[in-house]
Amino acid sequence: MNAPLPPGLVVPVRGAVQPYRLPVRQDWAVATERQRNSQALYLIGEWCFFALMWHLEDFQNGLVVRCLTCWGQDPVAAAYGQGNQNRCPSCYGTTFEGGYKALIIRPAAFGDTDEGETRTSRGVARGGDITVESTPDFRVRSGDYVFRASGERYYLRVPDRVTARTGFGAPYQSSAAIGYNHARAADEDPTSPAYMIPPPANRLPQILNAPLTPGVFDGTPANFSAFEIVRAPLIPMADRA
Repeated sequence: MNAPLPPGLVVPVRGAVQPYRLPVRQDWAVATERQRNSQALYLIGEWCFFALMWHLEDFQNGLVVRCLTCWGQDPVAAAYGQGNQNRCPSCYGTTFEGGYKALIIRPAAFGDTDEGETRTSRGVARGGDITVESTPDFRVRSGDYVFRASGERYYLRVPDRVTARTGFGAPYQSSAAIGYNHARAADEDPTSPAYMIPPPANRLPQILNAPLTPGVFDGTPANFSAFEIVRAPLIPMADRA
């Protein structure tokens, strides 16, 4: 049986009985590698919209409520635990009010692929999963989307994070993540709710390509804050230390 923790103890008593040494983390090295990785995205990447959707985790944490359009007004939907329409104009199929947690613009580098068509039971679908890498200052979960200036909208799955470990300690995303590689991004069909999420298709190239227009481009990243919407932290509190 474990002994109770001593009252008032703030930090563990220093001094180990085994001959091991804990190296100090080198924060400067992490910052340097993060700068290099982000600079590479600005060299070979492109501006993209990331739509970070509401998820069940956010609902359980009290950050969002159920959609009042497809869930709250329908007792049958609440009884069966799902919305009554996939293409809901209020939640975009998430069943949570507003649909998205954040719409942000970040540089991203895409892998290359050729489009193809596959005949399935639901009709003809366009295949071609690609890889996408962006900055480590936000968290992607399965069900989020990325929109390109060329019009494609991709469904994102949980990414692989590249984390720098220079010493002993927990590698939190906000302080140790170097890159964020979305291992698989699937091209969405135009009938998907993803195409209902703002901005509309005709506005994507106007917003994302405007800073690259000859005569306007000055070699520095643009400020897109006027086009972004952030309704909750981009990185969960548990990984922001």
